[in-house]
Amino acid sequence: MTNKKIYSGSLHSHGCWTDYRNESEKKNFPFDLKSFVEYCSIIGRDFQAITDIMAHRPEKPEFIEKRYKALLKTADPKDKSYVLQQNKTESVIYLLKENKKLIIPRTQEILTDINFKHILAIGVEKDIRGGRNALETLNEIRDLGGYSILDHTFMCDAWNKEKVKKLYSKGLILATEWNGGLTFPAICDILPVKTPNKKSNHRVLSLEKKCGIPCIANDDSHSAEDIMNGAFTSYDFSDIDENLSLTDKIVSSIKSGKFKKHKKYSSFISPFLHVKYGAESQETFREEGLPDA
Repeated sequence: MTNKKIYSGSLHSHGCWTDYRNESEKKNFPFDLKSFVEYCSIIGRDFQAITDIMAHRPEKPEFIEKRYKALLKTADPKDKSYVLQQNKTESVIYLLKENKKLIIPRTQEILTDINFKHILAIGVEKDIRGGRNALETLNEIRDLGGYSILDHTFMCDAWNKEKVKKLYSKGLILATEWNGGLTFPAICDILPVKTPNKKSNHRVLSLEKKCGIPCIANDDSHSAEDIMNGAFTSYDFSDIDENLSLTDKIVSSIKSGKFKKHKKYSSFISPFLHVKYGAESQETFREEGLPDA
């Protein structure tokens, strides 16, 4: 397999098998590792993270969702058409006949004690407990050798510009996020419609331009359609050590500014389906429901 220099994908992606899967998607996109890799390869992904959710709130019990391990458990050892290689924070799967590979990093979305102050941790093996102060969470991620990205940074005014600038100057965050989920499509840019995430995306781009704080694009997927139509980023690894992990290469690419955002919204109905799923999950998961991730 040739050594590529440009790698494209999303670091914030919850996968394709839960949330608002419709019957057609369940049929055409079964829950297994090989299907996931084939799908991502068809649409041109070189990597696609599986993001686990870490949440804990006074009114809810601790909630830890480990989709990454659940996906890897579906690998079929009898299937000789692919090879799976695993390490602590990312896996590589080779489709032998197609001469393709997909890297699957495990990332974590930590829900802090403030609504929508979500932190995306990359390069961390240990589970980061949710429900705590954001600064404490960011410090732990750094102490463990990982990196933090502020999910949908300004959604519902979770953060303010000065706080984000301070966190970046202290080396507590690697980047902000242009988020392709939970909002309306680009057509709304010409209509008088302002959604929380759309406003957040405009603000992170402004912060990047004025203050030099890197902003990457992620799909924040909750269905296969979100991955197919959603946002992602292309990273340039031309001058980066080939022996580094994908995470370390991405970090280096972000720090050097060698990346390109593909700013797309997943679909018109995604926000409605997400709300619908959240309501239905309260019944599925009893009174606790799922966190707002």
